[in-house]
Amino acid sequence: MSDTVSWQSCSVCKKTGDLFRCSGCKTRCYCGRECQTSDWKSHKRACAAAPKWYDKHRKCQDGSKHEGRLELVTWDCPEEELGWGACFANESEDLKKQFETEYGGDEEKFFGYWPKGFRWTCCGTDAEMDYGCDHHGSGSRPCTCDFCKMGKPLPDSVYLDKTATRHGLKLRRGPDQRSYNSFTAGIAGVARTSLGMDM
Repeated sequence: MSDTVSWQSCSVCKKTGDLFRCSGCKTRCYCGRECQTSDWKSHKRACAAAPKWYDKHRKCQDGSKHEGRLELVTWDCPEEELGWGACFANESEDLKKQFETEYGGDEEKFFGYWPKGFRWTCCGTDAEMDYGCDHHGSGSRPCTCDFCKMGKPLPDSVYLDKTATRHGLKLRRGPDQRSYNSFTAGIAGVARTSLGMDM
């Protein structure tokens, strides 16, 4: 829940006063967690279909689009020495405080300041990287990653790598069969080999 409002009534019990707006669709108001939880079964479909603030950020430079949610990283990743907001662990408390005070907990405004603190749930890439959605076959359009273009599943060195933006996601390993093309496969293979990247 986010966005305190006082001019509406609770969507469930009709209580007035300081209410919280649903953080997903921002159309339903609740007096507390109990009412929001009891309303979720009937509200979740409409909530999922409602326009989101991050819809305007879905398009990537290569023309592909992210189909998941844009989510603020609120967990620690010791492997990368990152904390809240996917920033250095020793700076994460200050960044969180800035989000709460300077940006009032507004994710859209905070995104304009710190996009690398968000991740796309469809592919686990951070929002600062806008050159493709590496969904490995879970999207409605072909995946644009090198491995899917080569017709190869992700190697262990990539798939098992622990990163803050992939934490808790159940991502596919690929390959997306729609992505394979012998010409682009050759280019991707040569480029990755010459740059010393994982194959």
